[in-house]
Amino acid sequence: MSPSHIQLIPTPELALLFGYSEPSASFYDFCRRTGIAPVPGRRGWYDPKLIRARLDAVQGINATEREATSEPSLVAQRRVRRAQK
Repeated sequence: MSPSHIQLIPTPELALLFGYSEPSASFYDFCRRTGIAPVPGRRGWYDPKLIRARLDAVQGINATEREATSEPSLVAQRRVRRAQK
């Protein structure tokens, strides 16, 4: 899949990813409380980037914190450099 490929998540799959057996009133209430909404004009389809952003906001995680945790540590970078020699 290329980075420009758009992939939306259907409601039943999103419900399963959030631990619900099916899209239920509890699932929709959770989405409403967290600000997760379907793509405008595409009822029943959700944007993974919006979902990630809303979950991060609810947990108090900002984008720079998330990116910082995904970057390798200085020790890991040094180990990679030494392994290449």
